Amino acid sequence: MWLLPPLLLLLIPGSSDLSAVIMGPGEASGPERGSLTVQCRYDPGWEPYLKYWCQGAEFRNCRILVGTTGSEQEVKEDRVSIRDNQTSRMFTVTMENLTREDADTYWCGIERIGADPNVQVKVAVGPGSSGVIMGPEEARGPERGSLTVQCRYDRGWETHVKFWCRGAEFRKCTILVGTTGSEQQVKKDRVSIRDNQKRRTFTVTMEKLRQEDADTYWCGFEKNESNPGVPVRVTVDPATTVLTTIPTTFTVPVTTEVPTSSPTVSSLHPEGRALLSSVHFLLLVFLKLPVFLSMLGAVLWVNRPQGGSEGGGPPRSENQ
Repeated sequence: MWLLPPLLLLLIPGSSDLSAVIMGPGEASGPERGSLTVQCRYDPGWEPYLKYWCQGAEFRNCRILVGTTGSEQEVKEDRVSIRDNQTSRMFTVTMENLTREDADTYWCGIERIGADPNVQVKVAVGPGSSGVIMGPEEARGPERGSLTVQCRYDRGWETHVKFWCRGAEFRKCTILVGTTGSEQQVKKDRVSIRDNQKRRTFTVTMEKLRQEDADTYWCGFEKNESNPGVPVRVTVDPATTVLTTIPTTFTVPVTTEVPTSSPTVSSLHPEGRALLSSVHFLLLVFLKLPVFLSMLGAVLWVNRPQGGSEGGGPPRSENQ
């Protein structure tokens, strides 16, 4: 009977050397407000066992954040998800919306009766992480207007593809536009992107904004299992209504008896009629009135009484 415990240990895959059962990266890093991915591999025979991601300095006292169900279905708890690929004998852990407090010691583990196989992973969070992207937390623009977002990145990522992605979760967001690895501008629909590799900055422009464009977007590198992204909350302000006063023009019909080449006072704008009336008054005072007075004086001069002329003097008395 003393041989029974060793025989039972042989029935458990990998139990003779637990350190070789599971392998991990040892270290992982990601940017604040971004994400990171850790992949842990395991030996054949452990496919149906439960895998988990655990936080704490000591493995015996670590806190399990998320674990598989024994299948390949993804499981997510809060900001941490896990998926087991039993064909490749590898499970993947993703942590999103990283904070500085997430920097700690973690463990990839496999649940079993007895001591669980495990491997330590130290996680770092902050601007010093490899491939970090920095961008504004928020961006806003007016309805029917445009907005521009600039995201910076570290050295060594100049020729990598950058993209602008929409969605609450980075891993499931929809890429709207991406660069080609060069500095050439790329435009799709109402969104364009251009990479300035000398300044290590890429610029995204959204045009003809609509209310439904308000959402969470991401500046990111070409998607794979480890590249990070930074979220940008986009707000669209309602369009401002401007009231425009259109002046009313009064038009007086033109009679058919007046030639169109010589408009009369009645066919003009009220200001035009007032101007012509003033001119007509001045002509009356300075030209017509003197002529009229001259003609009147001439008539009176001709018709004045003629003293001493025949039939023109006073009647004589018969006694004279």
